This record gives sequence, C-alpha cells and structure tokens, in this order.
Amino acid sequence: MPKRKKPIVLSIIELEKKGTKELLGYLTKLRRCEETLEKSDFITNPELLDDSIIYFKQTDKWKIAYHNVKVILDQRENIDRTNNKN
Repeated sequence: MPKRKKPIVLSIIELEKKGTKELLGYLTKLRRCEETLEKSDFITNPELLDDSIIYFKQTDKWKIAYHNVKVILDQRENIDRTNNKN
C-alpha cells in the first residue's frame, strides 16, 4: 500500500482554482500532518530538505494553508458549516 502523500504548498490562487471535493481532500491531508517535529518519528527536519511539502502543523506554511482552505470553503455553496472542526 503506498504511503499517504503529504500536502504540498499551494498558493491562494492555486487553491481557488480547485473544486470543493479537491479542497476537502487537501484539508484532510493537512489535518493528517504531525503536530511537531519533536512529536514525530523524524530524526531530522524534512522541511529543511524540501520546502514545498508540509509536514508539521506547527509551521507557518501549515497554518497559512489551513486558513486559506477554510476561507475558500466558507465562500463555497453546499458546505455544511455546522460541524466545523479544526
């Protein structure tokens, strides 16, 4: 079984072009990221080797990506906002 891919860094423009289903999938990938390097199995920080991939929630790029996706989804129709979990 292949490993789950980590989310890549996407600009707000790239995110806005995605369909709602793709955005929800991206949001799921963001939520699956590990909290911090210290709480992970990594010995060294993989973000130092590849800045285009998001590994940890406690990074600015994760927080920006998460915020951007939530803002875009809030503007979309047919999104149930009653169960808005972080």
